[in-house]
Amino acid sequence: MGKRKCFLLAVLTLLYVPSFLSADLETSGYYQNRFFLFYNKESGSRALDKKFNLGDYNRFRLQFLSSVAENISVNLAVDFFTFHGSIKSPLGVYESPDNKDDILANLDRAHVDFYLPNFDIIVGKQRFSFGVSRFWTPIDIFNRVNVFDPGEEKPGVNALKMYIPMGNTSNLTAVFAPERKFSTSRSGFRFQSMIKGIDIGFNFFHHGERHQNIYGIDLRGENFFGWWVEAGYFTSSAGNKTKIVLGMDYTFPILSGLFWQNEFFYDESGEKNPSLYEFENLHCGDRYTLGRTYFLSKMRMPLAKFLIGSMTYIGNWTDGSCTLNPEIQYSIAQNVSLNTGFFFSLGSSEGEFNRRENSNIFYIWLKTSF
Repeated sequence: MGKRKCFLLAVLTLLYVPSFLSADLETSGYYQNRFFLFYNKESGSRALDKKFNLGDYNRFRLQFLSSVAENISVNLAVDFFTFHGSIKSPLGVYESPDNKDDILANLDRAHVDFYLPNFDIIVGKQRFSFGVSRFWTPIDIFNRVNVFDPGEEKPGVNALKMYIPMGNTSNLTAVFAPERKFSTSRSGFRFQSMIKGIDIGFNFFHHGERHQNIYGIDLRGENFFGWWVEAGYFTSSAGNKTKIVLGMDYTFPILSGLFWQNEFFYDESGEKNPSLYEFENLHCGDRYTLGRTYFLSKMRMPLAKFLIGSMTYIGNWTDGSCTLNPEIQYSIAQNVSLNTGFFFSLGSSEGEFNRRENSNIFYIWLKTSF
């Protein structure tokens, strides 16, 4: 986006906000700086500028929620980015904006919510998240897996969404995300209910661009420990494939509570042989993973009153590569946090998570919310 478009977006934001002042207006957001130090494992040079690279980016997110009428609300969220050094996009996001300007602006949310007597309708750019899995999300056709930032802000999708309550424990959600051609649009629905204390969801989605139908089911419950199951059956002219996630979490009564989370992911459409990986599919978004079997394990424990430590393992069991992420989070103030840690790429040098061009990464992230 050029400087003129960036300036225009900022002006429009400032012009529209006063129009909400006559109604109930809620403003929130955050500022975040992320600094990275990349270590090139393959560099044979002793020169520091060859073995190490620096990069950082700033992100300012401004969100508005306005109740313009008793049953109508307007939601806006605008992101402003600056990138420096070797960073050209948020870590783990392959789509580089090729930004040559000082500031990159993005209208990430812009939707109107209508609350009607028997159902709700949301129109505009909004976020979707379907299924119950915490990380691998096999049936979610709107969001990609980000190994370096599982909790990232998911991008908005231009769509029409309808939510229909059906009793105290059931509901139906229908979604239509149009593209230039009707045949390439994405659509689907999710029916969710509760049976004997177990949340159950039935899903159907159609991915027009891939000529693919997805039939999904998910279950979630609590029996001594939390557990969830998510499975999708994908049909297309290229063949039929299955994806399954099995997950669990538990908080041990140790000190202030040791939280342990695990997710196993099986993808029948992935390659059995790592030599057949097509890494360009990750960059263009055709795939989010390349292998067949994956595992995530995360442990998180308070170390002091304002200090939390965690360790995350994300492994590709098909090729033996993995990422280890030890992290310390410090709450500087009520709305200010500092995260610091490492991403270590280990295992097979030809694997998905430890390719030769990958780096070990040290990071410091500062986030201020308001």
